[in-house]
Amino acid sequence: MTIHYVDASAWAKLLVEEPESGPLAAYVDERLAAGETFASSHLLVTELHRLAARVGAAPTSVTAALSVLALTLPDAATFRAAGLLAGQVRSLDALHVASALDLGVVDFLSYDQRQLAAAATAGIPAASPGAVPAASPAAHDGRAL
Repeated sequence: MTIHYVDASAWAKLLVEEPESGPLAAYVDERLAAGETFASSHLLVTELHRLAARVGAAPTSVTAALSVLALTLPDAATFRAAGLLAGQVRSLDALHVASALDLGVVDFLSYDQRQLAAAATAGIPAASPGAVPAASPAAHDGRAL
């Protein structure tokens, strides 16, 4: 089974129109049509609902965006692995990377440069459809959040 991991900086672009929204939607649609799977941690549920509340998006749009995902619950080992990741990555972002490692994904969809660096260091290829390269990892964290 081919699994693609998504974080909030990516999936938020399906709720809030940004320059990368179209390329991301095309990337997702193409892979879903091929029978591939998209997954994330249940952490994404909270992140997207909080985003929707801030931008005035309907909760039903969050439900629709989440409906195509396989959601996983991190266990204690995943939390420990997240804490031990190399690099300058935020705690919740580290939890996403550790969750992706647990799932054995083929790529990690994100627009957060620090998180992508952590995923790459952990051996997970990055995917950021439509992204414009940032000047430095700290220059742009890719979040509508």
